[in-house]
Amino acid sequence: MKGLFRKSIRTVKDLVDFLILLNFRDTKSQNSRDMIKLSLRAVCKSAIVNRVYGGMALLLSVTLLLLLVGAASIYGLARFPFGLGIFSVGSLIVLCIVFFKVLLVPLLSSLNREKVALLIEQKYPSLNNSLISSIQLTAAIPGKKTVGYSEQLISMLVDDTANRLRQLDIHQVVSKRFLRLSSAILIASVLIFGIVCGTKPAYFHKNIPALFSYLMTGKAVGGKELVASSGPVIGDITISYRYPLYAGLQPKTLYNTSGDIRALKGSEIQISAISDRTLISAEIVFNNSMKIPFVVENGNTIKGVFSLLESGTYIFETADSEGRIFQDATSHTIQLEADQFPEIFINAPAKDTTVNEKDSVGLRYTAKDDFGIGEIFLVFEQEDERKTRILNTFSKKQLQYTGEYLWSLSELGLRPDDKIAYHIEVKDNDTISGPKISSSKTYYLEIYSSKKKHRELVQLQEALLQETIHMLSDDLTKRIDDEKCASKDYLVMTQDGIQERVERIINLFTDILVGMQDDTMANYSVYYSLENLKNKFRDVTDKKRMAIRQSVLTIPADTISIPLLNELQKVQDEEVVEVENVILFLNDLIKKQKLEEVLDTGKNLIQSQNNIEKLLDKLREGEDAKLNEKVLSELKHIEETIRQMMEKLMQMAQGEHMDEFLNADALKKLEQDDIMKELDAMKEAFSKGDLNAALQAAQKLLAALQEMMNQMQSSGQNLADSSYSDMFEDTNQLLDKISELENKERELTENTDKLKRDIQKRTSESTKETLKSFFEKQGERLAAIKKDITDTKEILAKNELLQEYLQINRELKRMSEERETMASRFSEFFGDEEGMIPPQEEFDKVAETARKNAALNREINKDPLQRDFLNMFRELPQAEETLSHLEEMLNGWDVKESLNLAKELSNNLNQWNGRMQHTLEQKRLAKKEEVSRKDREVPEKVGDAARQNQQIIKDLESMMQALEEQQLASLTQEDQDALQQYAKKQKELQKEADDLKEMAGQLSQQNPFMDENADNQLDMASKSMEGAGEKLEKRDAQGAVIDERESLYRLAEAKKGMEMAKERIAKGMMGQGMPMPRPFRGRMDEGQFGASTEKVEIPSEEAYKVPKEFRQDILDALKEGLPEKYKDLNKDYYQRLVD
Repeated sequence: MKGLFRKSIRTVKDLVDFLILLNFRDTKSQNSRDMIKLSLRAVCKSAIVNRVYGGMALLLSVTLLLLLVGAASIYGLARFPFGLGIFSVGSLIVLCIVFFKVLLVPLLSSLNREKVALLIEQKYPSLNNSLISSIQLTAAIPGKKTVGYSEQLISMLVDDTANRLRQLDIHQVVSKRFLRLSSAILIASVLIFGIVCGTKPAYFHKNIPALFSYLMTGKAVGGKELVASSGPVIGDITISYRYPLYAGLQPKTLYNTSGDIRALKGSEIQISAISDRTLISAEIVFNNSMKIPFVVENGNTIKGVFSLLESGTYIFETADSEGRIFQDATSHTIQLEADQFPEIFINAPAKDTTVNEKDSVGLRYTAKDDFGIGEIFLVFEQEDERKTRILNTFSKKQLQYTGEYLWSLSELGLRPDDKIAYHIEVKDNDTISGPKISSSKTYYLEIYSSKKKHRELVQLQEALLQETIHMLSDDLTKRIDDEKCASKDYLVMTQDGIQERVERIINLFTDILVGMQDDTMANYSVYYSLENLKNKFRDVTDKKRMAIRQSVLTIPADTISIPLLNELQKVQDEEVVEVENVILFLNDLIKKQKLEEVLDTGKNLIQSQNNIEKLLDKLREGEDAKLNEKVLSELKHIEETIRQMMEKLMQMAQGEHMDEFLNADALKKLEQDDIMKELDAMKEAFSKGDLNAALQAAQKLLAALQEMMNQMQSSGQNLADSSYSDMFEDTNQLLDKISELENKERELTENTDKLKRDIQKRTSESTKETLKSFFEKQGERLAAIKKDITDTKEILAKNELLQEYLQINRELKRMSEERETMASRFSEFFGDEEGMIPPQEEFDKVAETARKNAALNREINKDPLQRDFLNMFRELPQAEETLSHLEEMLNGWDVKESLNLAKELSNNLNQWNGRMQHTLEQKRLAKKEEVSRKDREVPEKVGDAARQNQQIIKDLESMMQALEEQQLASLTQEDQDALQQYAKKQKELQKEADDLKEMAGQLSQQNPFMDENADNQLDMASKSMEGAGEKLEKRDAQGAVIDERESLYRLAEAKKGMEMAKERIAKGMMGQGMPMPRPFRGRMDEGQFGASTEKVEIPSEEAYKVPKEFRQDILDALKEGLPEKYKDLNKDYYQRLVD
């Protein structure tokens, strides 16, 4: 008690002291003690304000939270005895604890001077406890001496403390952290309270007033008592569902449920429940706010109907016969089933595509929805305008739909380079929340532009030009004959860099050539030239690469000799020449194409102006808003086209040798804005509605544009043609020289042929009877060979194992070819189809045939002789054909051709005979007994045929030698002199051919329009002339004529190649370009990679036959004993067969 009394006395004294301190007033003349008091007063006041405001905020926050908890649980607490009483007592205790702990106790601690001083000391440790010491030493009763301390020292301490306090910010002593935290808690509590009241209005309008009413009076606001006893038990809940009409679902009823509801939004819900006691009223409380009244039947059956519009919870609220209100303790959930968004997919074309402006695009799509599709429509954007087209609508329930739509683009008025974004949208049939819309993936239709494609190819050509320029720089600066290249490593390093650029150049060549195949504006002459340049470039670079590679690999040392480096440098110099040719041609080609692009832009300008003139004529007949829009659109297009032309001219101005074109009078009007002024005049007249003036201005503008285009075309033609004139002239000169050589060679051939005929005529009588008996004897031997071959064929035809194997093998081959053909067609129409699998029935059939083929093959391999029979049977048709030709040549008394055919037949017969004899010998050694007669039958026939044919060869060789000796013996001195003269002339012509060959080689290197065909043909002509000259020296007129005719053929082919090169140069000039064929695949020269586009008449069987009169002429000539004459006719005969 004494301690408590002392503590109370101390508290009272602190309070009195605190009040005195708070009432202390500032004076103008402050001493040190006053300064200390003022500092204490300021800190104390700040602490009180901070604690009071913060404590009140915290107390208010707790009150709001308790209020929310009470409002939320009021009906639950009311069901328990003393529930609300416990809640109210507990709330009061919480508030008291918060009040004492947070507000009162901390506030009382602030009334003590020493505690306030301790706060200051803690904030500013630099005071070194001087403040607390000053307070304690000056706290003695005034007039009393402080025992043990000097007054002077105390005064000095107080003064020092006061001076330190003056330098400090006393207002920073008390932390405002508690106040901020309390304020934040209060703001959060207010926000939570506001959100709850906003989302649950019943809390504010009903629950909170009810809580206050129950706490104050124990009754609800309406005067009804709070019932703490248990309410009626409600069970046997039956729920009936009637779904929205659009869902197409049948009504359903669920018995004895838990009361939870799950259905579509808009569904009608009918609830029936039974109570265990008599009720006078019932209702359900939805989400603790909205009440829906139910009816009570028979005192305890509750029934009601409501529409389902949102998710939440509900409880039953009932009133018994005594008027007491009960809320069921069990809360039931209401969950809306989501009506999913519909889905739509574009099946084809499921990618961005490039089309023509007049094409029709076939769209295939699939749409689906969980309850039904309402409408499907196409959406596309054209010129920043969204447009739609309804594809299908559905009045009946349709859960999934796959449809097609043929979209005609011709109605849209599209132009090249336009880009259309499109997708398909689908609406479902939701009539409650409104239809939901989903979209497919967006794809793009790009309108094909041949001009754009051509511009891209020109850009590739410019990239190729830059790469070749860089390569030329590398070749010139990184010379192989540099001393540094003596090191293998250095040489390989520098050449690897050049080789990488070579690969890039070849790839660019390939990309350009492939792109030109689909370019409708491409010039075939240019294509051919680029292809030649690529081949020459690749050959010369491969030559250098292989030379360097061989040098590096063959030299074991790490260094390369200077002489070898010089040789390699010569190869690189050849590469430099070829790269320079590429650069010069590409530069001219790009310049020409840019020129054509400017002229093409001008043509578009004239076309647009013609369109405006026609539109103005229509407008004069009557006002039309759409025509006005078209005129404005065309005017805008003309301005844009003029701007493009100016940009292209500025780009051309940066190139070389373009001054002549750019200084043309046609372009001065464009530069001086004359055309733009006329265009502005037309626009002004049109905007004022003066259509006559606008039409006159349009006509003037059209005339000016046409004049400008004519002059531009003329200047451009002269500029472009000058690039090819030298090539054309050189090609024409070489062509004339080849024609002159051809005439000389033809004259020599005719003279040699005349001399040959004279020699044949003199020897014909003496050889006639000898040849007749000789060929009759050979005919008898040939008949024996034919009989052996026929008998062998019949024997093999009766071999059942062999014939069955051949039949199965042919069937398997046919199936394989059919599958390859079908796969090729699928690939052609649909691209690579990895998933394309043949039908199971077909697969099984192929597998069964393959198994039979394998089994028969194994059976044949068991007997090596059967394998020999199989190989012979396959080769028999070719041997029979050779035999037929041999018979024809023997009948025609052609010794040389008969000998060649007999030797060809001998290859087959000797091969068959050798294999079979070897097999028979092996069988004889294996069985150690004689081989059966059946097995020896075919080998004996083949052996006899081989022996007969060998005798024919021996006799023909003897006859050939005898005829040659007889022919030489019949030559007169005059004949020998003529042959020597012809041999000398032939050598002169051969030298001319060699000179032309060298000239053609140089020209083909410089002229990309010319390939190496003429060069090769001249080379072969020279070799034929050389052979003819040698035969003439040996007095072989017949052989010389054959070589001379061969040289004439080669000269004609060389001449043809030069004429084609000349034609390509002419067609490559401005205004004469030959477009790429459509469709194009590779080179289009007939007989090369392409096919002729001319109409082809399918020949009949008779067309392959040479006329009977011609054949008889040959035979008659032979029967007269003139086999040399037949040689000429025979050559023509076979030439006609293949032509």
